[in-house]
Amino acid sequence: MNNKILLVTPPLLQPNCPYPATCYLTGYLKREGFEAEQRDLSVDLLNSIFTREFLCKIFNEFKETKDENISRIYSLSKNYIKTVETVMKFLRGEDDTISNLICAPDFLPQAGRFHEIEDIESGYGSSGIVDCAKYLATLYLEDLTDFINAVVTPHFGISRYAEKISLSVPEFKFLEEELVKPENIIEKLMMQILDAYISELEPGYIGFTVPFPGNLISSLRCGGYIKSNYPEIKVIFGGGYPSTELRQLTDTAVFKYTDYIVLDDGEIPLKNILTGGELVRTFTMNGKKVEYSGIDTENISHYERGCPDYSGLDVSRYFSLVETVDPMHRLWGEGFWNKIMAAHGCYWSKCAFCETSLDYICRYDPVNASTIVDQMEEVMSVTGKSGFHFVDEAIPPKLMKDIALEILKRELVVSWWGNMRFEPYFTSDLCQLLAASGCIAVSGGIEVASDRLLELMNKGVSIEELTIVLRNFYYSGIMVHGYLMYGFPTQTAQEIVDSLEIVRQLFRAELLTSAFWHRFAMTRHSYSGKNPEEYGVRIKGDIINKFANNEVRFAENRNYDIDTAGEGLKTALYNYMRKEGFDMPVNKWFRHKYPATEIEGTRVTDCLIQPDASRLYNDKTRVVFTGNIPQGTETGLLFRNNSSEKIVKADESEKRFLLEVFSLTADLDRVYTMVDLSELYSKYSEKPFSFLYHSKQWDVMRTYGLLQV
Repeated sequence: MNNKILLVTPPLLQPNCPYPATCYLTGYLKREGFEAEQRDLSVDLLNSIFTREFLCKIFNEFKETKDENISRIYSLSKNYIKTVETVMKFLRGEDDTISNLICAPDFLPQAGRFHEIEDIESGYGSSGIVDCAKYLATLYLEDLTDFINAVVTPHFGISRYAEKISLSVPEFKFLEEELVKPENIIEKLMMQILDAYISELEPGYIGFTVPFPGNLISSLRCGGYIKSNYPEIKVIFGGGYPSTELRQLTDTAVFKYTDYIVLDDGEIPLKNILTGGELVRTFTMNGKKVEYSGIDTENISHYERGCPDYSGLDVSRYFSLVETVDPMHRLWGEGFWNKIMAAHGCYWSKCAFCETSLDYICRYDPVNASTIVDQMEEVMSVTGKSGFHFVDEAIPPKLMKDIALEILKRELVVSWWGNMRFEPYFTSDLCQLLAASGCIAVSGGIEVASDRLLELMNKGVSIEELTIVLRNFYYSGIMVHGYLMYGFPTQTAQEIVDSLEIVRQLFRAELLTSAFWHRFAMTRHSYSGKNPEEYGVRIKGDIINKFANNEVRFAENRNYDIDTAGEGLKTALYNYMRKEGFDMPVNKWFRHKYPATEIEGTRVTDCLIQPDASRLYNDKTRVVFTGNIPQGTETGLLFRNNSSEKIVKADESEKRFLLEVFSLTADLDRVYTMVDLSELYSKYSEKPFSFLYHSKQWDVMRTYGLLQV
């Protein structure tokens, strides 16, 4: 039997880099001796849509419309057809010289999206010509997307497909109403590309990762095509969407489009499917009923999962979009980021809003730093790219420190970023160490920005602790994106306004680079969803759907309208990210009447004067030196970094002591603690070590790389 497997990323996802699921699965299956290949149907489809040939087809489908914007695009069809492949060539990074042409006043045809244009002058200036061109090229593709939505299908988006009809689907029949319609020309193109994969690779199995609702319809379309045209090939669905939405699946209709639906980590289920072994965490059809087979707890360790394998993915096909001038927001859609995961699950796993009962959250399983950096080097050798996005739920802070030390020890030049928790472990010195290793940004949950609600949701941090951590990242030059939440049960109108005031102060103090408000959604797999009575809400019906089951509808007695509250919060945030509107009272951002804030105007700045934990003496704390060994002068030591220099005054004995300290602690293979330095100091001076440690000289040396981590 043909047990060769093809793993496919279905349309549509962000086109700047591969989604990591197939990379990890392909690597594992190959190491287990299976024939495994992978393809990114999402990026291949986009590269086939934005071509002269395909644009000619969609413009031929145009019919008269009263929509002036769509008519304008059609009237400029000749210009779009002429420029589209030039624009795509530029966005793929094949020719940056095109940027000057793209930024010329009349090179790109312009329609409705260009009316929403941000301030290019202040965002990019005269020196940011390539960035400016990426922004304009993105608007250009979004105009074409609007035309496709009007003429071909409303389901198309550059990073999602038919997302709206795939949200909260109680029965499969609602999806099948769409699937029985004739394929549109985008779906026909999708099948042509899929067919080419099958002809080239001749797999016996094809697995689709379905991470989001915006990948579901395209996966089903592909599955139906395979079962109709290649009935000998078995189809497998897995990924984030099935693992969260389909855990109570009883709807048989979906199995017209797939043979297996796998939950949670796919390594063992796929291995057993391919070998004919006992099914694990897998839905199949048994006669006329859906059957769930296997043991939920059978998993491999994250170490056994191994290094992600990028073979089979053409790096040159990925392209960057720039939807905003904000530097932090741009990381998600711009640049080829090698995706890597330091630890499976979340080391905290206690937040009441999070799906902590599911395996991808609750089973925490890290890999040591040396192994992670080995994998980073291996991936770089394949992709030729040195940027890494850690896709962990929250990178453990101690592991972040160890990864940074390992990167520095190997003298690697990489840039990296990822999700974390704003907790006190992130001292100023640790943040400086992370920055020295190439950490450029972090994202994390500020959530409701209210101490009462943070405690209620068991977030494990306070506003004061969070603010100090943000300060430490800011002074280290690391960008910060904050996830914000509104509508958590029992949140009052006063707390809505007060949370916005905290956010206003954080942006005014430049502690946040960017942020985003999310409306709270209660899920079946969260603590709040399992224990709604603890949060004062009433569940509105508790019927188990035949198909998707995740979000829990609930009712509570709010003293405000949740929709208009969200509008006000998002409008205010839009202005704050552009450094505007700071002097406007926060309650004035809302259309309805809201109370004035009760938060003191100095709440955040009061937190900022708190001492840094890096300046608190601790015998067991490790000391490392990441800077350049200073030169001795008549009066002390001359420190230099890439942009500045400073003389630290020291007598002869202190100079000798410090030079030995720098030599020892620069060796990252050995661990030296504060107590080691204190004992060493006694050989050079009769004075207490605390005199030097608490001096201004020590503070200066910290800025040049003498770190307490």
